[in-house]
Amino acid sequence: MDFFDNILKNIFIFFDKVLFFFQKITDIKHVKKIESFFNKANSFLVIVSALLILIVGLYFNSKASNYRSSSILPIALLGPLVALFLSYLSKKFDNACENLISSNKTTLNNEAMLTFGGVFSVIFMIIFSIASIASIFNGKLIMVLMFAAFAFFSYLSAATQFNPSLLNLEVTKKSSSGEDFVALFSFNLKSSIFFQKIISIIIILLGTLILFGSMFTRYKYSNFYSGIGWISFGFAYPILAYITFIIFNFFNSLFLSLLSIKKS
Repeated sequence: MDFFDNILKNIFIFFDKVLFFFQKITDIKHVKKIESFFNKANSFLVIVSALLILIVGLYFNSKASNYRSSSILPIALLGPLVALFLSYLSKKFDNACENLISSNKTTLNNEAMLTFGGVFSVIFMIIFSIASIASIFNGKLIMVLMFAAFAFFSYLSAATQFNPSLLNLEVTKKSSSGEDFVALFSFNLKSSIFFQKIISIIIILLGTLILFGSMFTRYKYSNFYSGIGWISFGFAYPILAYITFIIFNFFNSLFLSLLSIKKS
């Protein structure tokens, strides 16, 4: 029996090394570098998307019939102003979103569930990365970008699960099952708030690519409006994420209040 115990022990040691590698590539310092890069890219992308709305809108206005031009021209002229104003409002929510994380501490009894989720997130990241690379050889740009985005978000998910302190989540044996439930239920909510800037920029980038590509695709006008919609959604995302968190976290806070009464 000792022989099999030793085999199993060596297998588990190997898995420990794999887990350590996963934790190393999703370390907090890497997350901070990603945040810094996206913060620097934000201003550039805001200006580019606003100008592109104007340029592409005027282009389609010159090509469209009188019926279509009546709706495209106002979008081309007012769209950049609306986009910049939404960006201005979203900027106001940056500190508000950070405060939501710092002021809403949650606790978890152990790291088992986080480790489980983090490992599978890394596995999905690898799968999506391979799918993205494979799509390059198929010449499908949309699939390349889609799988790359999925891989990136899987990486961010793994980073927060291996580093729960990023979301103000403390692992402590004092946490009850009810508090564990709240922590796990609110985990994705906190992630959407913590990475709101990155998610917002990616959505804006997606909309910008769709808007630019609309000039060269078959469904020009539908893609034009779709690109405008995605860009608008990207600018509005921090606001929507903040409101969504406030609504759902109200019930979490209510539940935690009931648990604290029970404890006392």
